[in-house]
Amino acid sequence: ICGAQHWTTHFMTLDMVEETLTALNETLMRLGQDPQKDEESMEEIFVNIAEAADGIERAYTFANNLNLKLDPAHWLFDYTLALARVLVGLGDVKSQKYASEWIHRVDKYAARFENEGMQKVVVALRDAWKRDGSDSKRKAETKSDDNKKLKSG
Repeated sequence: ICGAQHWTTHFMTLDMVEETLTALNETLMRLGQDPQKDEESMEEIFVNIAEAADGIERAYTFANNLNLKLDPAHWLFDYTLALARVLVGLGDVKSQKYASEWIHRVDKYAARFENEGMQKVVVALRDAWKRDGSDSKRKAETKSDDNKKLKSG
């Protein structure tokens, strides 16, 4: 109604993004119960994630174009964090690295204005892809050790 660059359009978009991210979190919590249904849901999940990321990206662009002396993270922290949680929840390294890119947009804001607990959440989301790789390596090493024990025992 008001146009793509009107502030009300961005707030309405962010409201839809928030609803989408909430639904995605709920969907990810239910995955694993029905493999056939999970496979059907994944394409829809990826489309919804892309739309949410696009909406947040447009909000960052809009906020930066306002030329305020205020970091857009003050306004977009919760949305960015929610998107990162969904991406990390997918479990693959590529999605977790993408989440890390989003978190880098808000990590300075979090360090200055968020409490210690939230700062830990930000660090955990930012570094999730690093843990996943080390966990896989550790699992492989454990499996190798187990195989050695079986052969020697």
